[in-house]
Amino acid sequence: MYFNLEVHLCIEGTRMLSKGRFEARCKSEIPLLAYQVVRSIKRETGYRTTLIEKVIVNGTEDISVEVKKIESMPIPPLDNIFW
Repeated sequence: MYFNLEVHLCIEGTRMLSKGRFEARCKSEIPLLAYQVVRSIKRETGYRTTLIEKVIVNGTEDISVEVKKIESMPIPPLDNIFW
């Protein structure tokens, strides 16, 4: 399924809007893909202080809360990973 995504960010006081059309296998995957877009923008801008203002799907659905939850999740410890 294809969807349109708008990401509104504030990077060290400068507001930024990024738009695009993306593909997801299911609707529940959209917040994670949106977070990956935010992470990519952070990487491109040198990991400056970035605040997520709004994340809009298809021009109407606001998923900002879900994306912020993903962003605030702790990184799991690496000692439990079996190689």
